[in-house]
Amino acid sequence: MVLLVAAVAGVQLLGVTIISVPAQTVPPGSRTFAEAVLHSSFEEEWKLFAPSPVNADRDLVVQAAWLDGTEVVTGEWVNLSDIDDSVVAHSVGAPRSAYLTSRLAGNTDAGWGTVSQEVRDRVNDASSAEEPLTTDELVAILDEEDDIGDALTDYLRDIDVAATTYTTDALRTLEPGREIVAVRYGLQTATVPPWDQRAEREKALSEPRPGPWRTPAEDDPERRASIAGYLGRNS
Repeated sequence: MVLLVAAVAGVQLLGVTIISVPAQTVPPGSRTFAEAVLHSSFEEEWKLFAPSPVNADRDLVVQAAWLDGTEVVTGEWVNLSDIDDSVVAHSVGAPRSAYLTSRLAGNTDAGWGTVSQEVRDRVNDASSAEEPLTTDELVAILDEEDDIGDALTDYLRDIDVAATTYTTDALRTLEPGREIVAVRYGLQTATVPPWDQRAEREKALSEPRPGPWRTPAEDDPERRASIAGYLGRNS
């Protein structure tokens, strides 16, 4: 009996490992087989561990503006969190693609959520696709607010720089050959269907809540190649 329990536990552990690591590192077909075995024995009992699972996600959406002759053209919002469906599907092992977009969306929401809507509107209103804000200009606006201290300003600057850098690299990958002159990130709330309806209903997306138009981050070919490879593997 002990050997049987140990064998079952070993199979379970192996299966979780297979579907947790990047797909390209395991033999073809093994991930599909592992998911079938694990979901048949585990998924139906998920409510035992999560009777009230996550009911909304924060999707990271991005937008570019580029030069078309002498005119600045604004593109459509692109949802980068489309590569991350593990929270909605309640996967046993979340894919690696879940980490970057989820972390950036969460930190961005938490950071800008510490200031009033009036401050956020002031920052957004100071920018446009034709005249995006530099990092120094963004910090200068925050410094004018009496209730925002140096620590919070530094925190918001760091979050904004991280989101702007990733947004820039992603959009340069998605819009190759275009001269991108402004970028902006935003958050889109995705309401998750109830557990018993998840197979029949799509998640409901709100309108994007945009951040300010920002000057694109300085191009770093090595970093951009890394992001391009990441998007290519997980899209």
